[in-house]
Amino acid sequence: MSRRWQLVLFGLGALLFAQLVVRIGVGRLWADAAATGWMILPIVLLYGVVHAYNTRAWQLIMLDEPGRPRFARTYAILVAGCALNFITPMVNAGGEPYKVAALAPELGTGGATGFVILHAMVKVLGFLLVWLTALVLGLVLLPHTRLTVMLLAVGIVAVGTLIGLLLARHRRGMLAWALDRLGRIPGLKRVARSLEPRRAGLVEMDRQITDFYHRRPRRFAQALTLEYLSRCLFMLELCLIGASIGVRISYLDAFVIGGLEALITNLLFFVPFELGTREGATLLLFQQLGYAPGLGLYAALVSRVRDLLWIAAGLLLIWTGGRRPAPAENPGGVSA
Repeated sequence: MSRRWQLVLFGLGALLFAQLVVRIGVGRLWADAAATGWMILPIVLLYGVVHAYNTRAWQLIMLDEPGRPRFARTYAILVAGCALNFITPMVNAGGEPYKVAALAPELGTGGATGFVILHAMVKVLGFLLVWLTALVLGLVLLPHTRLTVMLLAVGIVAVGTLIGLLLARHRRGMLAWALDRLGRIPGLKRVARSLEPRRAGLVEMDRQITDFYHRRPRRFAQALTLEYLSRCLFMLELCLIGASIGVRISYLDAFVIGGLEALITNLLFFVPFELGTREGATLLLFQQLGYAPGLGLYAALVSRVRDLLWIAAGLLLIWTGGRRPAPAENPGGVSA
């Protein structure tokens, strides 16, 4: 996508965001922000616990590697990578190369790449399971209009299909398979040809992925469960935000709002920084569940504050996460 279109989309998102703020009222939002007070602390710390679950899942994936980093360093790398993903416009891809570079001294470039990709695949599966749960809950809790039921039903089928496809690729390998399919898509054949010299490395990483699935099924299930539970825990954020201004938000409502908002913003991934899309989706979902629209926009704004604080923390942790430890005698992992 050209820079011009990025700027156009960014401008449209900014206009939508400004329109929502004007609609609710700056005074109301400021009053709600002031009412949050000390509750911002547990809201921010909750995300730290979510990162801890993600870190433990990643460590389970790397458990057989003698040179794997300890929990604290893995946590720092993960938080820094998430910060870079968020501030990388459009593609959200800045964090994954950083994670590979940060792990390479211990695991080698090939091993680090494989473990980053494997964790990303498990994390995506966790997200898909959360979205599937939110869609099913939405069928129960959201108003039963024809359009709503149809959209939720289509979403359940689509997400369920993606889960099945990803599980199948875990069993049989994904990277070489994706390269083969890439060469059949018009307009992307040149990209496939440029990646063809890397096929041997992709095959090796596929072997690492399938070995983990077949040889460590219990650990695979544990890592996936931790990723799923981390997002379940994250849904408590909306309950805390509501409590900060004296509004009770049930956990199931929070799950529907948080899960479907994440699904919508991921479908609209091309909007830089989710500007306007997150706020609009959250406001709509709050309205559909019978809450005041101002609460929806306020919740989105508080989540922005949380994002900014964790981005700042992640950028500070880049120094810590990027330090090169003493080389291990047996780095393990897949060779490049």
